[in-house]
Order: sequence, then structure tokens, then C-alpha cells
Amino acid sequence: MMLTFFGNYIGYSQEIPEGAIMIDENTIIKDESGKKVEMFKLMDLMNSGEWTMDPVNDSKGKLQYMQLRKATEEEQKKRKALMPMQETSSDLIGKSAPDFTMIDLNGNTISSKNTKGKVVVLNFWFTACKPCISEIPELNEVYEKYKKDSNVVFASITFDKRDKVNSFLKKYPIKYPVVSDAKEICDLFKTTGYPTNIVIDKNGNYFDYTKGGFPQIGQQIPSSIQNALENKKPTANSMPSDGIKLDPNSTFKLENEKVIPFEKVIELMNSNNYDITPQKDGNNEKYYLLKKKN
Repeated sequence: MMLTFFGNYIGYSQEIPEGAIMIDENTIIKDESGKKVEMFKLMDLMNSGEWTMDPVNDSKGKLQYMQLRKATEEEQKKRKALMPMQETSSDLIGKSAPDFTMIDLNGNTISSKNTKGKVVVLNFWFTACKPCISEIPELNEVYEKYKKDSNVVFASITFDKRDKVNSFLKKYPIKYPVVSDAKEICDLFKTTGYPTNIVIDKNGNYFDYTKGGFPQIGQQIPSSIQNALENKKPTANSMPSDGIKLDPNSTFKLENEKVIPFEKVIELMNSNNYDITPQKDGNNEKYYLLKKKN
């Protein structure tokens, strides 16, 4: 994965602006405490608009690492001016999805034309995204449940190149039809965070749009598919009533009070051996407790 950092904005682009800094999986990113920040976490922080980075170079001017810090009010204003106007996920629900055409790795065309009148399920990911990898088993189960239903169409979409994707799939098989080299499709569907899961109803409207790792995605997507098939009205948040949508910036703890990173939370929840509940500590600060099932 290759990203560009320019003017307090981070994203992937085929055109590199003058003065931009190139960032990939090997670039070291540090938070204010000096801890290394994973790429998916960096994307979440930067997309919040509240953070920026400064390059730290050695005596020869070579980049050593990128230092995260809180953006000033002026920097946040500049970033908003550079960014394209984007609707939030909830704003999109019920609105028309864009027309699209893409070709999967097997040469099959998936388009808004040949899926008209069907429910379309899209998953956006990339090979270095740990939460994307963690949810693959659940997504595969969803596909198995609906693969024989001709009224449901799936596509798993990434901007990564075909060769890289083929190597990845040998280790992490994805049962959705996979579409590689699809930066234009990622942009078309306004995917600024990963993974992103979208359900489009039979009328071509957004029915569900979930951005970021979600431990109960294997419950949410089937629920949305079924509701869309039954022509029920979408809601801004169509997750199951017992679902908890998690923010990667939240605090997560085990029963022994040990704080664990977000990618570990996704891994544990996908094992189906843990329950998660919101809690408050002695200072009335909210956190999530992961408790092993009996």
C-alpha cells in the first residue's frame, strides 16, 4: 500500500502532488508517546481531521519516521479546504448508489446494469489492513449463506494490484468475487476508511454503509441483506439491536484490566469466544470489556 501525505491530508493517489511525502507499510509512524502506529490506525486518526504529522529526518535529510501530533485549528481549516466534500455514512443511507462497472479476477463483469433489481454486497479492503483480514472468515460465511440466491450479488474490491492480490489470496482465501486494481471504484463509493462494507438495495440505493472494523459484521451484513430482500426501509444504522459499533480510538480491556489494541479486539471477537460490553471506570471514562464466554 502506498499513501501520500500532503497538506495535512492523507490518501492514496496515482498523481503525487509536489512536496508530498510517500508513506507505505515500511514507514515508521509514531504517536505522541513514541509508540509505533499501525497503518489502519493512522488512517482512522488522519480521517478524523484532528491529527497531522511532521517528518523527522536524520542529519542527511533522510526520513527516519513520521511524528503524529494534534493539528492546530489553522491546520484543520487548511485540511478541510483541500479535502473533497464528503457525506457521512448515515447521510448516504437511502440515497442512490453510483453507477459502476468492474471486472473480477475471473473476468466476470459486475455492474449496476447487470445487478439491477438485485441486492449488491460490496466489501472494500487492502492487503496490509489487519481489520480487513480479521473479518474475512465472517464475510466468507455470509457469502456461503447467500451464494445460491440469484437476487444477491457480492464483490470484494481493492486498489491493490492483481499480482499482490493473487499472492494474498493464497494465504487468505476470499469467497466473494474479488476485484483488484480498483482505485476508481474505491473513490466512486467514497471509501476513506478500511474495511468498508456496503449493501445496496434492489432499487440501487444505499441500504447499509459500515466503515471500519466491526466485530459483529457477520451478523450485520446478513441482517441488512435480508431486510433489503424484503423491501424493508433502511435506517441510518441497520446493525442488529444487540450490535456494538466500535471506534478504533476507544479503549478495550480484558478481564485482568489489560488494555489491548483494536486489531486484537477484532481477532478475539471473530473467534466467537468473547463477549464485549461497554463499561465505565472509576473516573467515569467509557471503555469496552472483553470477557471470555463460559
